[in-house]
Amino acid sequence: MPEQERKGGFLAFWTTLPGILTGLAALITAIVGAIGLWKATDNGSSSSPTTAGGTVVTSEENTGFLARGRLSLVRSGPADLERGLIGQSADADVMFGPESTPTLHAGAEAFLAPVDTPPAKSACVAALNGRHDKQELVSDIERKWTCVSTTEGNVAVVRVISAPGVGPAKLVLGYTVWR
Repeated sequence: MPEQERKGGFLAFWTTLPGILTGLAALITAIVGAIGLWKATDNGSSSSPTTAGGTVVTSEENTGFLARGRLSLVRSGPADLERGLIGQSADADVMFGPESTPTLHAGAEAFLAPVDTPPAKSACVAALNGRHDKQELVSDIERKWTCVSTTEGNVAVVRVISAPGVGPAKLVLGYTVWR
């Protein structure tokens, strides 16, 4: 008999306001956790390029942006800006060069144009019409923005967030790709 009273008390709790609020809180927590886990996955791609280890936001809406994010490149590390991937790829847009002087290289079909102020897409298009650089010294663009004509024919801008120094030679870039 005491076991039946305990069971009745347990079920009675869920019909009270505190029980309902507790249940709702648990449900919301589970949903948010599942969404976070789903968004953090690599969408099942197992090819050699990997996600950039930073935030990559892609948009199919009419926002004007195709992708935004942050890339952390090691020496000789190429990156595809549209997909936010680092590693060997036929669509690599930029590469952190293997030289002892840190250098940013344009991909095979891409080119670069540094600008002094934060550019909009139209300013990048104008800069890229005037310059077709294939490489830039990181020290020259460290406090600038660099417009990129990507391998896929889009326009992007990259900004050096962290240049290599003492320790592991990594180049961290923030980027935006426009449609």
